[in-house]
Amino acid sequence: MLNKRGALAVSQILVLVIGIIAFGFLIGEMKIISAPEPEEKPNEQDPAKLTPEQTTTITGVSKDIVGGIRDIPSASSIPTSHGYAGKGYEWIFGKGSTAPAGKVYETAAGEIITSSGAGYSVSGIIQGAMHAIAIYYGVKMVAGLFGMDDATSNAAATAMSMGYFAGSSAYSLFGTGGIFGTVGLSPLAATGIGLVVAVIVFIATYKKVSTKTIEFKCEPWDARTGGDDCEKCNNQGILPCSEYQCRSLGQSCQLLNPGTEDVKCAWINKNDVDPPVIKPWNEILLDDYKYTPDNTISPPDKGVIIEYSKSSDKCVPAFTRLAFGVVLDEPAKCKIDYVRKNTFDEMEFFFGESSLFKYNHSQVMSLPGAENLELENLTMQNDGEYELYTRCQDANGNYNTANFVFKYCVDKGPDTTPPLIVTTSLLNNMPVAYNTTEVNLEVYVNEPAECKWSHLDQDYDNMEETMSCSSSVFEMNAQMLYTCETTLTGLKNNQENKFYFRCKDKPLATEDRNVNTESYEFIIIGTRPLVIDSVEPNGTIKDSTEVIKVTLKAKTSAGYKEGESICYYSDTENEDDYIMFYETLSYEHAQELWLPQGDYEYFIKCIDLGGNSDTEKVNFKVESDTSSPIVVRAYHEANNLILMTNEEAECVYDTRDCSYLFEDGTSITSTDDLEHRADWNTKTDFYIKCQDNYGNRPAPNECSIIVRAFEV
Repeated sequence: MLNKRGALAVSQILVLVIGIIAFGFLIGEMKIISAPEPEEKPNEQDPAKLTPEQTTTITGVSKDIVGGIRDIPSASSIPTSHGYAGKGYEWIFGKGSTAPAGKVYETAAGEIITSSGAGYSVSGIIQGAMHAIAIYYGVKMVAGLFGMDDATSNAAATAMSMGYFAGSSAYSLFGTGGIFGTVGLSPLAATGIGLVVAVIVFIATYKKVSTKTIEFKCEPWDARTGGDDCEKCNNQGILPCSEYQCRSLGQSCQLLNPGTEDVKCAWINKNDVDPPVIKPWNEILLDDYKYTPDNTISPPDKGVIIEYSKSSDKCVPAFTRLAFGVVLDEPAKCKIDYVRKNTFDEMEFFFGESSLFKYNHSQVMSLPGAENLELENLTMQNDGEYELYTRCQDANGNYNTANFVFKYCVDKGPDTTPPLIVTTSLLNNMPVAYNTTEVNLEVYVNEPAECKWSHLDQDYDNMEETMSCSSSVFEMNAQMLYTCETTLTGLKNNQENKFYFRCKDKPLATEDRNVNTESYEFIIIGTRPLVIDSVEPNGTIKDSTEVIKVTLKAKTSAGYKEGESICYYSDTENEDDYIMFYETLSYEHAQELWLPQGDYEYFIKCIDLGGNSDTEKVNFKVESDTSSPIVVRAYHEANNLILMTNEEAECVYDTRDCSYLFEDGTSITSTDDLEHRADWNTKTDFYIKCQDNYGNRPAPNECSIIVRAFEV
């Protein structure tokens, strides 16, 4: 239903629609070009009045009429229909092409034409479109002058322009002179068509826009209270009950005998019908705060008063942290509300924004003072005296029917303390990447304020840069702090960049404002580029197993803290595939890999705390060596028996047989692990075993070679 104001607006719009459409048709009926009509002579233009001889000449057989008198008007003497639209049509299709239907005229080429009215209708439609566009913007302008809202003005302008266009087009087609002029549509009927179209368009396009704020919270899902359904988990046939399934059936369901064949889901404390016992949590109070028993609360409710000992009236200072909490005798979830509600479920807020079952719950708040509320035309309720009602509910659904009430008051005196900068979005003394010249920063203040910054530690009024800050007491974030945004500029590499912040409170006030007399110093550390000095391994890595241990290594320098960084590796170089080194966050980094035989390429990327990064690539080959060394040559040289192996090896011998332990053999000396020397002795057989660097050696009862020295 429309109210009186809405009905008046609609009626005005409809009147305006009717007026404009009627006025448009009035204009449409006027002659656009003033030119004298040729004096109508007998038998002129109307084929019905022509004699048979004259009718023959109209077909184009002859230009002459009876007696040689030419009484058919020329195309140029016919006024252009529909103004500039008609002129444009005739410029394209020739003079006379916009003549009304049935009009007989002679073209410049001497051809006698009886107009079909097509050009008349088309030029009329074009002219109507031009008028409709003018009407649309005219209505928008007039609506703006009368303060009409956008939704109404848009709908009205669209309706009026479309209505006019529909009516004028209908008349151009079906009215006198139109291509379908035999229908005989009158100007009044065309106006009616336009009015109907305008009303339909207005109804279809008019939308009253309203804004409604809906607040919702995403809380952890909770199973139903109690444990009526716990046994369902035990009736799944051959499938055992899992911890997740059991807990999901009820908040009091618990899995018994986990890890055994006799796993059961049972209702714990089934006979528990008592709600949690609530007591105030003393340890959570901040310094200079205490609880005092409240003897004024009517039973069965209980509660305490939160007092600030440094205030004469024991009230909490405005815009300061207020912390309090409850201690329970069993795990439970708790709710808190400013309004006394009948049941636990009706209460609006979870205590401390947590819906978990816990023994202890805490709540932190920050409250505006009376002066700040007055600046926003708000009144402090209950003269600054507040009550918060608390209830808790255990896993069996037992909740307190009585409330535990926290009472406190907020200081009603004038605000005499300057704003406090609590923290910032970037850590103080935070490094930034090399060549960074500016950073975006958010400063969090304990109350609405106007803040500035400077490269110099100077008075607030002299600081050059202004931040964009929250000005309303309602614009606090989740931490109950107020945000100021800015961009710090002029950063230099490889040095400390110092900035100084100061704030002034009560941004909506014009006098009695408190300003910081000391600056909040904030430092951004400029850095150097991070460099990866070396990466390993390179070349070939061999071992005696099928899967071989390979250690990726990297050394970094410069950047922030002389190369201290975190390194990652990838075998694809895709950003999503990088894996952090196991040993990192230093200037030396290592990662063990276990790889089969093959060729490998790894990409190594290191990033420091400031965001500097460097990348390197390492290529290596992995080979598996499972064969013991081969003695490829044995010969006599200068009273020595010389043995040559095909790879670096350690060799030993025994003079009895090959069935000896390698560790028990007599060592053969070597200078480069490839050439091995033993004493030349023609009376002894040498049973020689060789072992390579990977531990490959002959079988316990085999030798690498058996040698006997002899003289020729």
